[in-house]
Amino acid sequence: MPTGLPFPNAVAHLAAALLAGAIIGAQREATPGDHPGLRDFLLIALGGGACGLLANPYLSASGLLATAALLTVFHYEEREKRAGITTELAGIATFLLALLAASSDLRLGEPIALATAILIAAFLEAKQRLQHLLRETITEPEFNATLAFVTVVLVIYPLLPEGSFGPYLFFSPRQVWMFVILISSISYIGYFLEKFLGAERGLVYTSILGGLASTTAVTLHLAHLSKQRPESLHGLMRGFLIANAVQFPRAFLLVLVVNQELAIACALPLGLMLAAAIVMAWIAGRLARQTEAPKAPEPVKHENPFRIEPALKFGALFTLIVFLTKTAAAKAGPQAFVGTSLLGGLVDVATVIAPASDLVHSMMLNIRSAELAILLALASNAALKVALAALSGTRAFVLRLAIPFAIWAVAGGAGYWFTR
Repeated sequence: MPTGLPFPNAVAHLAAALLAGAIIGAQREATPGDHPGLRDFLLIALGGGACGLLANPYLSASGLLATAALLTVFHYEEREKRAGITTELAGIATFLLALLAASSDLRLGEPIALATAILIAAFLEAKQRLQHLLRETITEPEFNATLAFVTVVLVIYPLLPEGSFGPYLFFSPRQVWMFVILISSISYIGYFLEKFLGAERGLVYTSILGGLASTTAVTLHLAHLSKQRPESLHGLMRGFLIANAVQFPRAFLLVLVVNQELAIACALPLGLMLAAAIVMAWIAGRLARQTEAPKAPEPVKHENPFRIEPALKFGALFTLIVFLTKTAAAKAGPQAFVGTSLLGGLVDVATVIAPASDLVHSMMLNIRSAELAILLALASNAALKVALAALSGTRAFVLRLAIPFAIWAVAGGAGYWFTR
């Protein structure tokens, strides 16, 4: 029944409804083929807008059914000339959006309806590109891998229980699954970056993005690639060095957020390690161009863009490391924090930074010891990367990892010594 909406407001609501119909109708009008055009969609929007203004649910339901019936009749009359039902679905969507825009019960009905109409028009306009993407660019294994990836990220994670369980609350299902998502995401995103940008550029972007999230995950991904592409060893080493170069400023920013005094102490060793990483990445890039570029480029071919097994193995390893770390911390206490930081670094350097800052604030740990704990966490994290690479990669790739880690150890040690 009528809601008593003032006339100017009623006009504004009806205008928004017609605008939503005009947006979708204009796109359909410009599309070749024998199907409803701009005038038809304006009439559909006018009907939906009128139902929205009158605010009668029975009238709205009747109007929707009548619109769907008319579009169904049109579809079957012209079925020999048309293959899909895109226009009919767009017509029903137009009626509903017009009903939403004209409704006075929803405060944001108009902008939501117009924004949705623009999105629908954009999707309709992108038909050819989407068809090319799904039929020619994306292969069937890639599409199936995408479905599996979406399941891991959006379906399984919300089903896991919140909170921590077990002795010392070491097991957090959602935290573990976040690492599974992280590992599989780097593999999945890296696959398509290399496919669309080329092996060299795609690997660089994968390393940068992965380094911001987890250098351990990037190392595991590159180690797996070293078996698939043993001839690209220098390029993979460049990606590894780029990812780890990102790690040092990321760690510094984390320290800076929690404790500025500790950040000043860590600036020199982290800065020296960053400089060494940049130089080594540049050298690895030069070697990759000299030894790998002359070969005929071949498209990157992976068995599957989504690999769940390495991610699950890392998730299990992560759970074990968290258990050992929390057990050691509980048994040894804060006085042994520097030693237990070696275990904390196996999980992530960030797990050491926050407690180190807390102990400094509470005067239970001095700045020098906290700085040493962070550097030891970086060292133990490096040892974990070598172990993971040994499990997943080639021997040549693992042996080459020892060189940058040794250089970083010297650079970090020198920086620690100079800050005395």
